[in-house]
Amino acid sequence: MRIAELHWAFPPTIGGVETHLATLGPGLIRRGHEVSLLTGQPGGLPAHDVFEGMSIERCPYLDLNRMTPEAFVREKSRVEDAIHQFLSDVNPDVIHVHNWHYFSEIPLEAVLRWREDHPVALVLTAHNTWHDDLFQKLAEYGDQYDRIIAVSQYTLDDMAEWGYRAEKMRVVHHGVTAEWLNPAVRPQHPRPDVQGRPIIFHPARLSLAKGSLVVVEAFRRVREVIPDAMLLLAGTGPIVDWGSVQHREIEMINDRIRHYGLTEAVDIRPYSWPEIAGVYDAASVVVYPSIFAEPFGIVVIEAMARGRPVVITRTGGMPEIITHEQDGWIVDPNDADQLADALIQLLRHRDWAEALGQRARERVKTSFTAEQMVERTEDVLNQAREVKVSHDQPVAS
Repeated sequence: MRIAELHWAFPPTIGGVETHLATLGPGLIRRGHEVSLLTGQPGGLPAHDVFEGMSIERCPYLDLNRMTPEAFVREKSRVEDAIHQFLSDVNPDVIHVHNWHYFSEIPLEAVLRWREDHPVALVLTAHNTWHDDLFQKLAEYGDQYDRIIAVSQYTLDDMAEWGYRAEKMRVVHHGVTAEWLNPAVRPQHPRPDVQGRPIIFHPARLSLAKGSLVVVEAFRRVREVIPDAMLLLAGTGPIVDWGSVQHREIEMINDRIRHYGLTEAVDIRPYSWPEIAGVYDAASVVVYPSIFAEPFGIVVIEAMARGRPVVITRTGGMPEIITHEQDGWIVDPNDADQLADALIQLLRHRDWAEALGQRARERVKTSFTAEQMVERTEDVLNQAREVKVSHDQPVAS
C-alpha cells in the first residue's frame, strides 16, 4: 500500500504521538509499504526529509505552535493547497490522520474535498479525546472515516460517547521496538553526584496535567524519609504547546521547587532519544502521575521495557497497562501523599521493586511490542481499504 500519514508534529518535536509515528512509519515500511508523512514545520527544519525510509514533508501551516483557530481560517487556502499537493504527490491507497478530530476542521475538510475526486480510504487514529465544543463539532465528521483506531479502550469508549460509531473502531495499543527490551544496562547519570543515590524519574514534559506539581509535592515527603533521594524531571524540549500555556506552568513548578528548598535534589533537563533509555536504567523508580485522563502513556511502557518499577495514576487508559502490585503500582490522581507512600515503599524495598520491574518487562514483551502495534495497524488500514473499494464498486445492472 501507499500510505499517507498526516499529523501536526514529528521529531525533533517530542511527544507521545511523535514517538508513535517514528515507530509506526518505519515499521510499515519494513512490511513492504510506502509511507509518506505530512507534518508541521517549526522554524529551522527542512521542508523535505527522510526518516528510516519514510518521506517527511513539512508544512508551516500545520504547525500548532504557530497556528490558532483564527490562523487556520486566515490561511485556509494555503492549508488546503499544501494538503492537496501532498496527497496528489503520494497518490495514496489509504490516508491515515492522527488527532485530526481536534484543533481545526479546516485540514480535515481539505482531505475530504480531495477525496471527492480520489475515493481512497480514510483512517483516524485517536490518541486523545477532549471534552469541549470543538471536540463535539469535529465529532460530526465521524462518519467520514472508514475506520478509527483508538489507543486504549478508555479512548474508544470516550469516542463512542461523543457519537463516533463503535463498530468502526478498534483498540490498538502502542508498542516499543525491540531495542527497548535489550537487557543491557547503560545508566546515564545527568550529574556526577547523582550516581549511587536513589533516583525518581518523571519522564514527561513539565506541566500540571502530567502531574509535575504533584511529583514535587510527593518528593518533599520522600526527602524527609530518604534524604539522599534525587528527582529527575524531563524538562522541556520542542513540543506542541497549543494555547501557549507551557511557560506559565513551568514557572509555577520551579517556584514550588525553590519554595521547598529542593533545588539541589531536583535536576530538570530535556533528554534526547539516544540517551533516554539510559536515564530509565539509572532510575530506581519511574513515576507518571497524570491528573487528567491520560489516554495511554508511551513512556510507561518504555520504562517497563527497561525493567523499571513504575507508579501511575488510576486515570484514563493507563490502568490497561499495569496491574496494581503485579507489574507496577497505581495511585489516585492528584494525591501527593499516596504517591509519596508508594515511592517510599519502592525505594526502601529494592528487591521487591526490582521484581516488580522484571514482571513489567515481561508484560511489555507479551502485550506492548512495536511488532504487534504495526501488524494491528496494518490490519485496520487494509480493512479500511477493502471497505472503501467494496463501497465504490458499481452495482451490476
